[in-house]
Amino acid sequence: MKLKNLLQIAEIEIVEMGGAGDPEISDIFYDSRKVTQSSLYIAIPGKKNDGDSFIADAVKNGASAIISEKSHPEVALPWVRVKNARKVCGALGRALWNFDLEKITVVGVTGTNGKTTVAHLLQALFQSRHGKENVWMFGTVDYHIGSVKKVASNTTPEALDIYRWSKDYGYPKAVVMEVSSHSLVLDRVHGLKFNVAIWTNLTQDHLDFHTDMESYYAAKKMLFTQYLKTGGTAVVNIDDPWGERLVSEIGSSGIITYGEAQKADVCFKKWLCSWDGTEIELEYNGTTTYFRSKLCGFFNVYNLSATIAAGIACGFSLQEICDVLSGVSVVNGRMERVPLNAPYAVVVDYAHTPDALVNVLMTARTLTKKRLICVFGCGGDRDRTKRPIMGGVVAEYADDAVVTSDNPRSEKPERIIEEILSGIPLDFPHRPIADRREAIRAAMSSAGEGDCVVIAGKGHETYQDINGEKSHFDDKEVAVQVYEELKKGSL
Repeated sequence: MKLKNLLQIAEIEIVEMGGAGDPEISDIFYDSRKVTQSSLYIAIPGKKNDGDSFIADAVKNGASAIISEKSHPEVALPWVRVKNARKVCGALGRALWNFDLEKITVVGVTGTNGKTTVAHLLQALFQSRHGKENVWMFGTVDYHIGSVKKVASNTTPEALDIYRWSKDYGYPKAVVMEVSSHSLVLDRVHGLKFNVAIWTNLTQDHLDFHTDMESYYAAKKMLFTQYLKTGGTAVVNIDDPWGERLVSEIGSSGIITYGEAQKADVCFKKWLCSWDGTEIELEYNGTTTYFRSKLCGFFNVYNLSATIAAGIACGFSLQEICDVLSGVSVVNGRMERVPLNAPYAVVVDYAHTPDALVNVLMTARTLTKKRLICVFGCGGDRDRTKRPIMGGVVAEYADDAVVTSDNPRSEKPERIIEEILSGIPLDFPHRPIADRREAIRAAMSSAGEGDCVVIAGKGHETYQDINGEKSHFDDKEVAVQVYEELKKGSL
């Protein structure tokens, strides 16, 4: 497609243009290293790297035109100046690859906790109707483009990348994606529109980026006020105070609420949790439904209810939804019990916020006959204010703790641990062990019959990030290895 035609179809607001010609555009990139012949390079400004600094590299790699927030008269190629370079990415991609959003069901999930589980449940629901090849799912763990799986570079991919994948993999019938607060503030999803937007909850996290809870809320709210299609549906956890506020601020039409509250549209009445799963009784539109899920934990009652509400919004019957959800297995790294032939249980979970840790420990507590031991840490270069809070949570809900490293990044693990320890009472049983493997060993070696060891913070992750270098580390693998070593040592 010719550059001028592309700009016109995408309805790009042009501040200034320069250079001669109207080249053919076959691809679009914001990473100069990926630029190919006859492609358009979009120079996006950033905190660490400024896309304008790589224009020469893009030209060398074959770019036919440049888009930037600055003027570039020194460039011989056609260049276009716009107000916001990142915001035009999605619109240009949608125009170039003729991605018709009106023919596709797009569902976005936002909130502090539960996004990954809800996204995976919805993926299974849509696959039951459209087949695996026609459903895309993007989230924290990985990206599923039909049957193709890619490592997730961010929780939420750039809209431009989603549109480009249609060139290689065809057009999906449904797209489910986790929508992070970062992606909303940084305009990663600009150019997308959602049929359904889901609010799971809002609790403290990412305050290193958003500064305060009001800003964090405002970022999440954007999904509902700026990105819903006309006639779209907001699915909101009415038990969450921020969710209740959201409902009051966006109006009553086009909303399905869920929760334990009597006024919830999808209201769960009873539940029973075990290590094997959860039994739920819920009511919608005057009809009571009973079903069983393989997911365990009270917080998953919320995740399942959110999925049911979203499924209803997408035209699935209540029975159809429950039949699918009954067959979905454990989500990777979410309240996942490690398969050990041990007299105690070992559970791995991604919980890395105070609220998520409360949910996991409360669930484990109800299923544990004796002591509850928690191995946990806090990520470096992230919200420091939650560190002592998480220490306090573990002291309140567990019987013993081992405080350790969890992706310290550029910070010293010992410093992070000190800040966590400031929230743990001195008389609460706990040990600081910076080496995560040794911390897991210490917890498991102290566990006895009927105990439970919760290893929190990493879940699905298979690495430790230390000083910018990622080395392989999988909590589940380590737990299995440690158990085998301990078993041999007892012979």
